[in-house]
Amino acid sequence: DLAVHYQLRFLDDYWDLAGLSDLDPNYMGMIDTVVASKGRAFAGTWFSTFSGYINRLRGYHGMSMKDSWYSFLPRKTALHEWRVVNRSAYAFEWQDGWVGVDADGWPERDKF
Repeated sequence: DLAVHYQLRFLDDYWDLAGLSDLDPNYMGMIDTVVASKGRAFAGTWFSTFSGYINRLRGYHGMSMKDSWYSFLPRKTALHEWRVVNRSAYAFEWQDGWVGVDADGWPERDKF
């Protein structure tokens, strides 16, 4: 049971505080995306554009991809090493998409 080891939070815990009852329900996915992108760790789904976008945001935030995993066991740690974009580029986000995009430094493949 996760609650034994962690302090779990759910969107309902902040519903009144954030005034979410007045929010257009079509924005809920965007809120999920922002919250998930700022988490200490993230586990997503291989081939999911939703998980891919969250990982891209994590990259933009400067978070290490070594704290992102996929539920598909053969690809569980796919983001933990730098790979050159290949024919399955659509399957997940690539570090080339966010490392060094602000021209504030040259991408270092050992720091992502």
